[in-house]
Amino acid sequence: MKNISVIIRNLPFNTHKNAEALRMSVGLTLREDKVTVIFMDDGVYTATRTKPEIINIPPPVREFGALTMLKCKMIADKSSLEKRGIKELIENIHILERDEIVRTISESDIIIPF
Repeated sequence: MKNISVIIRNLPFNTHKNAEALRMSVGLTLREDKVTVIFMDDGVYTATRTKPEIINIPPPVREFGALTMLKCKMIADKSSLEKRGIKELIENIHILERDEIVRTISESDIIIPF
């Protein structure tokens, strides 16, 4: 079993990249690897209750549901949230300090940045 970290760092509003990162994270669980999704920098907006359908992007509700059901760890960088004034996240996303996130990434066998 490998530890895999998927790091989402970009705004979700002008691309399908973040939704693809979430779908890929679900797919990575098929081999029973331990998958952690990390929201950092502008990627923390992906973990909020936005309304992407307003700009013709389907909301990633299914992906978040699947990741929760599969017990994938989802974490958001506290300093990124504070810098952007974000206080409310989707359920099952844990807020961690940057040093804890760095530790998670350094302990990963595979790191996939988005």
